[in-house]
Amino acid sequence: MSLVTPGSETEDTERKPLAARVDSLEGKTIGLYDNGKPAGEPLLTAVQEKLSKRYPDATFEWFHVEHLNQIKREDVQNDVVEWAKGVDTAIGAIGDCGSCTKFLAWGVEKIEDAGTPGVGLIDEGFELDYQSNAIERGRPLRYKKTPVRCETTDLERVREEVSEEVVDGIVDELTRPLSEKEGTDAEAVAR
Repeated sequence: MSLVTPGSETEDTERKPLAARVDSLEGKTIGLYDNGKPAGEPLLTAVQEKLSKRYPDATFEWFHVEHLNQIKREDVQNDVVEWAKGVDTAIGAIGDCGSCTKFLAWGVEKIEDAGTPGVGLIDEGFELDYQSNAIERGRPLRYKKTPVRCETTDLERVREEVSEEVVDGIVDELTRPLSEKEGTDAEAVAR
């Protein structure tokens, strides 16, 4: 029996590069990936509203997982990949915490499988959960911590908590070039 930790000298997981980031969100189709928990949709709605003001020529396409645990099913994972092929970039929202962070990482990984850059919005305090599950999936998936608590479903409250600083962070994660660790030089060129 062996123990593999994120700091291990060896890797039992195949490393996969991230999809090339976009150069801007202007004119892009932005995917909104709802992980099936009650707080996911209000968070993504508030993000969409803020991004729409910044990028009035952007369009938005939603993907709703009917129930969180469905992302474990291969057919649902395939549906996420097919949906993600039709968007330029995607944002996933945790809508909860704990094991939900794992399933958000799975969903964002499927978005990346489609060749689409993705970022997961996670509740502050769940970085390690997201990172360890991203490592398990073989990718250094990007995430943005939000001050929005995982149980928050009140859209007005979420609108207040999704600040311009939070939106700046999301935009940065979707547009900044890939590091060497995240991809290769050819993949680091933004679309």
